Amino acid sequence: MRRIRVVLGSDHNGNAARNYVRKILREIPYLETMTDLGCDEGKTDYPQMAAAVCEEVLFDFHNYSERDADVETYGILICGTGTGMCIAANKTKNIRAGLATDRATAELMREHNDCNVLCLGQWRNSLSQMEEMVRAFLKTPFGEGRHSARLDMLLRMDEKITK
Repeated sequence: MRRIRVVLGSDHNGNAARNYVRKILREIPYLETMTDLGCDEGKTDYPQMAAAVCEEVLFDFHNYSERDADVETYGILICGTGTGMCIAANKTKNIRAGLATDRATAELMREHNDCNVLCLGQWRNSLSQMEEMVRAFLKTPFGEGRHSARLDMLLRMDEKITK
C-alpha cells in the first residue's frame, strides 16, 4: 500500500492557502505524516522557507530505514505566485520543483519529471484549483520508461553543477 509524507511551507503571501492545503492533506488516506513548517505570523522570506522544506524532503530521501523504504516524501511550497518558491527550491541539489498552474500540469510534473516539490501561487489560483493540483500531484506516480533516461540526465546535471 502506498504511503507518503508531506512537508508543507509558505511565505507570508501564501499563508491562507497553506492553511487550506493542510486541511486537504488530512483527508488523504495514504498520508502517513505531514510536517507544517509555517509561516504563521509576520514576514517570512521565500528562499528561507524553500530551503527548510527542501532540506526535510532530502533528509527523508537520504535517511529512510528499510521499514520506511516504501514511503515517498514530497514538499509543497506556496507563495504569492509560486515562482519565487520554485526558483529557490530548484537551487537545492536533487530537488525537482515544479510550478503547477492546473491539474494537468501537476500530474505531468510527477509523471514525466518525477518532481518531488509542488509549488503553488495563492494569487494565481482559487483554493478549489489548488486542491485539485495537490491531489493530482500526490496521487500521480513517476511514469518511468522513456522518462527515466531524462531524469538521469537531470541527475547528471546536478553532479556537474556541484563540482
